Amino acid sequence: IQIDLLGNLEDERIPPGAKKELQRLQSESRNACNKRRDKFGNSTNILTICLAINYGARADILQAAQKLAQAIASGEISPNDISAMDESEISKRLCTAHIPDPDLIIRTSGETRLSNFLLWDAAYAELYFTDLLWPDFDEEALEEALVWYGKRKRRFGGRNE
Repeated sequence: IQIDLLGNLEDERIPPGAKKELQRLQSESRNACNKRRDKFGNSTNILTICLAINYGARADILQAAQKLAQAIASGEISPNDISAMDESEISKRLCTAHIPDPDLIIRTSGETRLSNFLLWDAAYAELYFTDLLWPDFDEEALEEALVWYGKRKRRFGGRNE
């Protein structure tokens, strides 16, 4: 299992000890997974768990836009190239750039909103809503969500033909 941290860990509200332990957990899990990849190749199955600590999608999109503006200001990207840019220029600057976009987002507790979670990344995700509270979301509930997902027709913005 590889642990990835999403969000702003530099926030002063995060206790230094917690921050250090989270970073240690991420580093140790990455090192262990890299050793596994070295031994068995890249095709080895590694589960990545992303912990969203002090994460907000709006803040993530804002920092990606700021990084893009810095790249233009520094000359890394020519102002003449701006009109030819596509959404990948933002995507690759998000803190989620290293993970694939989700195919399925499960929202528990009867809420029917994303609550500032993966707003950019969720563009083509299927959204599954359940009244169950998170602590009660068990294997049976997951199976139900996956069956529902399996019946969806994925169009990724296209039309039914």
